[in-house]
Order: sequence, then structure tokens, then C-alpha cells
Amino acid sequence: MSIEDWKNLASAVQSVATILSFIIGGIWVYLKFIRQQEKYPNIEFSADIEFIGEQKDYWLAELIATIDNKGKAQHKMEKFRFDVNGLLSADNIEISDEWGGQVNFPHLIAKGSFLPEKYTHFFIDPGTKAKYSYITRIPKDASYIILHCWFKYMDERSYGHTAEKTAKVPVTINES
Repeated sequence: MSIEDWKNLASAVQSVATILSFIIGGIWVYLKFIRQQEKYPNIEFSADIEFIGEQKDYWLAELIATIDNKGKAQHKMEKFRFDVNGLLSADNIEISDEWGGQVNFPHLIAKGSFLPEKYTHFFIDPGTKAKYSYITRIPKDASYIILHCWFKYMDERSYGHTAEKTAKVPVTINES
């Protein structure tokens, strides 16, 4: 074989290797991002309520939403909102079809956003855990409250995520 034949053979092998690398890369992308859906959220979302103290007829409480991105892609979210409803001491415990037969908390105590008004959305990077809080007041005549939190993902699917926490309103605070 001449040098020219070796060059042609090497060029043909290089072309085949390039085509194979594109095929293998395409299969990898398909398996990694389409089939395993790594581009979609792997988010843990939780809600919590911490009672800070009491003053006059109210409890000061911190509403907490925690988002942990356990996935491998950054996620953008919007409409990060909450509401707090209560069951007052004088209320009967009723269930509601609206809540799938669960206990109804008929009194709206607070509602709002975990984001300042000037922000339309937020994002969370892979491996990041973020805590958002909102300070509100809870009337002392409430015996139980429920915190509902939610947000929407800013992707083509427009899915959302929710978290809830129910808490007993303290009767007294222990001063140390």
C-alpha cells in the first residue's frame, strides 16, 4: 500500500469514528435527559411554622418554605405564594369535599408571597437548599392553623409543587 492509500484509509476510519461518536453521543443524551428526565425537577419542598413569641392578642410566627434541588439542572420557578387558614377555638371541626374530605380550616389568617413584589421568579441551582421565610401574626383565639405553600415551574410543562404544614397554636409561652 502506498502512502496515499494509507491517508485515504485513515480518512475513512476518521469519518466512521466521527459518525459513531455522534451516534453514541445522541444515545447518551437520549438516555440521560429524555428517558431519565434529568432536565426535569428533582425537588424536595417542605413547609414549616415556628412560633416566635406572643404580644397582646397575637402570636408572632415565622412561615418557612424550604426547597432542596437534588437534581442536576437549575430550575426557575414563579408564583411562590402561601396562605394560612385557621380553626378558631369556638369552631366545630368540619370536613370539606373541597379538601378531599379533610378538616376544613375556614378562617383566612394570612396570604402572600415568599418573594418581594419586585421579583417575578427565582431559581435554584443543582445541589442547593434554599430557605424562604415570612413573618406573620396568628390570632390567639386560633387553636390550629394550616400553611399551604406553592410555586410553578417555568418550563414548557407548567407544573407546580405544593407543601403543607398543620400546627397547634400554643396556649402560653414558656419564658426562661
